[in-house]
Amino acid sequence: TGRVAVSSQEESQLWLGQLLGQNPAGLWDIDAMEFSTDDAIVYDFPKNDQCMTVYCNVEGVHWLNDNMIMAVSDKMKSKGKQDFRCFEKDQSVHVFVLP
Repeated sequence: TGRVAVSSQEESQLWLGQLLGQNPAGLWDIDAMEFSTDDAIVYDFPKNDQCMTVYCNVEGVHWLNDNMIMAVSDKMKSKGKQDFRCFEKDQSVHVFVLP
């Protein structure tokens, strides 16, 4: 389908877009591949009650259906490299319904 989801740990955001370059047979033409910016959208992952980032380490995203994604978080960085608020979503699976 060409749908793409890219997570940003630094910004705690999710970019959703479309990859172009699929030929009529459904195969990908590496020379024609590009991201469409027409329908791309960026979502912020939810914040805590103080409007602070808690989804600090989202590593992977999977489409569950057209309106729902699953994201997975890696282990928070040790030795004080990340704020304590990142611990709550550490090594977790998250499901989000898209607006």
